[in-house]
Amino acid sequence: MNKSIIIGSILCTLILLFYALSCKPNIRKDKKRTKSLESGFISPPDTVQTSVYWYWISDNISREGVIKDLHAMKEVGINRAFIGNIGLNDL
Repeated sequence: MNKSIIIGSILCTLILLFYALSCKPNIRKDKKRTKSLESGFISPPDTVQTSVYWYWISDNISREGVIKDLHAMKEVGINRAFIGNIGLNDL
């Protein structure tokens, strides 16, 4: 085999090896990002709006029931509700 082919092959192998090693993920950064994301889910900032769709069927509501539902929503962190009043004649 020609000496220049052997040297070229070794050089290409070394270049590919160095390139592959440089692509190794940075585990420390990934762990830091994961912790940041995890803490955001555990205690979200006040700017996050947690919403629900709240359907009232045929005006079947009471003041006490609404207050009780609102307190329960607040307790679990829901701070916004989209109310839909669905009118059904049979109920």
